[in-house]
Amino acid sequence: MDKPIRKAVRCYLIKDNKVVVTKYKKGNRKEGYYDIPGGKIEEGEIPSQTAIREMKEETGIDIKNLKYKGIMTIEYPNRKFLFDVFISNESEGEPQEFEENISEWIEINELLQKEKILSNIMILDRFFIKGLIDDNCNFSMHIIVDEQENILNVEYNLEYKQ
Repeated sequence: MDKPIRKAVRCYLIKDNKVVVTKYKKGNRKEGYYDIPGGKIEEGEIPSQTAIREMKEETGIDIKNLKYKGIMTIEYPNRKFLFDVFISNESEGEPQEFEENISEWIEINELLQKEKILSNIMILDRFFIKGLIDDNCNFSMHIIVDEQENILNVEYNLEYKQ
């Protein structure tokens, strides 16, 4: 049986070894989890427009110099998410608090030590981050997880630009 696929984006805003994250508040089924800003691609939008819009909606930050970095598939037992991944290191504004989440800058190494992180944060791991931050690389990543966000398998490929 084919799993339903949801197309979305994630946008990594990284400066000085810190990344902007969102942390879900009480009342959300993902309460306490850290995530990377992003969301569903709306009809009529191209992925880069979605990344800019979602960053603003979820953090209050306007991003500039957006770069496409690759594709990340996250596969759950009964569904798949297909994320176009973007990165930026230029922005205006500061992380804000919203009804569903709080956004903040956090040291990458500190984030990776948190208990409740969604699987798309794995690209920030020292082993994988080159494909995200190196201007000469793009990446593709396929992560298989269970419903509790435990990572079961990872496939990762770097693609060097010529």
